Amino acid sequence: MECFPVINMENLNGEKRAITMEKIKDACENWGFFEIVNHGISHELMDAVESLTKGHYRKCMEQRFRELVASKGLEAVQNEVTDMDWESTFFVRHLPESNISEIPDLEDEY
Repeated sequence: MECFPVINMENLNGEKRAITMEKIKDACENWGFFEIVNHGISHELMDAVESLTKGHYRKCMEQRFRELVASKGLEAVQNEVTDMDWESTFFVRHLPESNISEIPDLEDEY
C-alpha cells in the first residue's frame, strides 16, 4: 500500500534540497497534495486558524452553501452535507496576489 507524500521542510536547506524539490514536484504531479512537516508553524496558530475558519463558515457561508445546493436541485444531497469539512469551501491565497478582500465578512482577527 502506497502512502501519500510527506515533505520535510527542514530538508529544503542543505544537501537534501534537490531531492526534496523533486518530491514536491512528484507530489504535485502525481498526487495533487502532500503533507508538510517541520514547517515551523505552531500548533496554536494552526488551531486558531481552524477555529476562525469554522466560525466564519458557520456565521457567513453555511446558509449560502445550502442555498446553492437547493438552487441546483440537489435537495436529496442536502441531508448528506452535514458532515463535510466546511473550511474547504473557500480558499485564502496570499501569493502571488492576495484574495483576502474577495472573501466576505472575515473577522479582523482572521
